[in-house]
Amino acid sequence: MTERMDFFQRSATMMAFYTDGKYLDALQVAEKLAVEFPEENATTSFWRVCLLSRGGKLDEALKAMSTAMDQGVWWAEYQLRGEDDLASLQGLTAFETMVVECRRRHAKAQMNSKPNILIRLPSKEGPYPLLIALHARTSSPEREFQTWEPILKLGWMLAMPQSSQLGSPNSFVWDDTSRAREEIIYQYEQLTKKHSIDSTRVILAGMSQGAAMAIQVSLRRLVPVRGFFAVVPGSRQIVMEDFDELLASKHDIRGYLVVGCRDPRYEMLRQIHTLLNQSGIPCEMENHPEMGHEYPINFDQSIAKALKFLLKECK
Repeated sequence: MTERMDFFQRSATMMAFYTDGKYLDALQVAEKLAVEFPEENATTSFWRVCLLSRGGKLDEALKAMSTAMDQGVWWAEYQLRGEDDLASLQGLTAFETMVVECRRRHAKAQMNSKPNILIRLPSKEGPYPLLIALHARTSSPEREFQTWEPILKLGWMLAMPQSSQLGSPNSFVWDDTSRAREEIIYQYEQLTKKHSIDSTRVILAGMSQGAAMAIQVSLRRLVPVRGFFAVVPGSRQIVMEDFDELLASKHDIRGYLVVGCRDPRYEMLRQIHTLLNQSGIPCEMENHPEMGHEYPINFDQSIAKALKFLLKECK
């Protein structure tokens, strides 16, 4: 099990407490995760601030935010403003001062941030079937590479674009969907110029927010893919953007969803699965009853199942 996969799975307990309104229980889990996964400091610190705020411990929330910022952490302003859990902090002098500093740090870092890509080739010769995997929100290709690495043993090329949009230090987001689409198209075009790719076997995949982008880009036919492989799609706004119009268009793609029945978005994903099939887009849904918003255990098996389904009609 990779560290990133372990982190997602360990955080499921925290999410379950949060969903039940047990914010202080969720906080205890977040604090343990902060100790065990120091590289996830920006994420766990944000969770702690949110949970303390939700639990009515405003002074402690502000202190947690200040401590994280003293360690070099910052968050994008839209994250600090748009998070419902932080509603009770909005307008407080200490919070507003820190938001201004986060804005300054973000702007400085964003000036030098450019899209990037991690590429790995299988041992065999090309042309290569290609899997493009989009990272989760506030993540990066390096942190998720080992999770997708099994695709190489199946003879596939793996390409993992990195968004240029920073959400915090060393973590990236796909929040500006127009910009995200442009970068994904550009990366695909560069891949086809530099590598021998089997154009009949290209799949766009992703985790959480990256999975939502994979669905949107595939339905828009912005990249000529055989289908999408979406692991716990995590943004209703991205998935549903122009969804009805896109479903009405003609498609020759297939979809494969991996979902956790304990994921707060499970019902939405179940509805999307139904709508896709009703609209003539064959879509399989792999259910994990005990899973939340995370990668499944034995993800290599999910990869194999997804490829079999998505390539079923390929010649």
